[in-house]
Amino acid sequence: MPAQSTDKPIDAIRELERGRFRAMVDGDGEVLDALLADNASYVHTNGKRESKRQFIDAITAGRRRYRQIEIQSQDLMPGGRDTWIVHGRALIEMESKNGALLFPIAYTAVHLHVDGNYRLLAMQATRVALD
Repeated sequence: MPAQSTDKPIDAIRELERGRFRAMVDGDGEVLDALLADNASYVHTNGKRESKRQFIDAITAGRRRYRQIEIQSQDLMPGGRDTWIVHGRALIEMESKNGALLFPIAYTAVHLHVDGNYRLLAMQATRVALD
């Protein structure tokens, strides 16, 4: 479900991030549909850019399977009156044809406040070295 406006936007954005990652692991297209803006753009660690629909379809069809996503850090900053930017790190575990893939990412996500809810507008991830 969309993150509701609260007196503390940071709490709403953190909940949206947790909910988005949980829905990606669960393959829950309905929740992802609610959390992403209609014109959302998702850029993966391999540089592939997907629209909201392409991103959700790949997950719900099983072409992309996340086993686990562990948020390691998040820094949130306002980007304007209705915009928040998240700079985060996460550990991703995915299924692949050759077994499990485990890799850390650094990511930037942009969340927009629309009609009383925050929604993910853009996300870009980069693989980083294991610490």
